[in-house]
Amino acid sequence: MNECCQYLFLHNNKLKAVESFKDSYLKNGTSLYEVVRLYNGRAIFLFEHYSRLLRSSQKVGLNILYDFTQIEENIQLLVDKNDCKEGNIKLVFNFNSKEKNFYAYFVRHSYPTKLQYQKGVRTIIHQAERPTPTAKVYNHSLRSKTNNLIDEANMFEVLLLNKLGNLTEGSRSNLFFIQNNELYTAPNNEVLNGIVRGKVIEIANQLSIPIHFISIPYEDLPKYDAAFLTGTSPMILPIKRINSLSFSADHPLLSKILSEYRRVVNENLSMDS
Repeated sequence: MNECCQYLFLHNNKLKAVESFKDSYLKNGTSLYEVVRLYNGRAIFLFEHYSRLLRSSQKVGLNILYDFTQIEENIQLLVDKNDCKEGNIKLVFNFNSKEKNFYAYFVRHSYPTKLQYQKGVRTIIHQAERPTPTAKVYNHSLRSKTNNLIDEANMFEVLLLNKLGNLTEGSRSNLFFIQNNELYTAPNNEVLNGIVRGKVIEIANQLSIPIHFISIPYEDLPKYDAAFLTGTSPMILPIKRINSLSFSADHPLLSKILSEYRRVVNENLSMDS
């Protein structure tokens, strides 16, 4: 299934029909990308997404084509021409031989339900790691494998286990644990530092919540009280099961962080209006 949806997508500033989009645009060469979430027609934390694009490009030695204002204008054009104010937009800079291309388009998304936020979601572990974990580079093989696992096992997310036996992150999210009202997450150099992950870290610092950046061995999972995912689509989402292990979905510290995150989102939207 083509991941591009709605009616029109952008290719190097030109609007084209979704039917002409090909997933191979991302598979050939190197693709740097970001997925931003729209609230009432505005992209939340767009500056942070753009900054991460710049960092990813520097890490792989490539230069992206547009500045922040051009990205803003492209997103607004997509919103207007597709008459769609809610959803996810994917921004892709593809480098293939001597060609450089920019694509922007709406992608199919799946947001958690109210019940999943209340009860938590089920996850499964898969042994894999990203070749360049700190840069957001499209990895077709890993994405296809984890998507198949999610569908086959009827799970919300796949958690990645590296060759040392440590849990690092989700296939499309970051991962946190709670023990004794303190946060635990993988070291920054082992994961893609997601935008929402960064906001959770900021919130923890502001609220004086201790946070530990440590490797998390699989065998240590039973000692944690709660676990949650962070990401563009799930935002902050409790985990109720990792494989056969159960976790609390209504931990007070998790509720506190989620409440503060919603305040930060509303503040960001107010600044952009």
